Amino acid sequence: MDGSYWAMLLGTLALASWMAAGLFAVIGTRQEIRRGGASRGSELMSLALAGVGVILAIIMTAGMVLS
Repeated sequence: MDGSYWAMLLGTLALASWMAAGLFAVIGTRQEIRRGGASRGSELMSLALAGVGVILAIIMTAGMVLS
């Protein structure tokens, strides 16, 4: 596969990861409103997915530069 295909794949995965992180953040906010505090699991999932998205974006950028 060409480097541009890998970049598109990694970019798509990064975007999906950030969308999932946003979904977990919204769910955590909803729980915070109902119970008075967000669940620790929701916070960790949101942070982990956002981190994975950043890592994928960095790898995608490196792939575009090096190809």
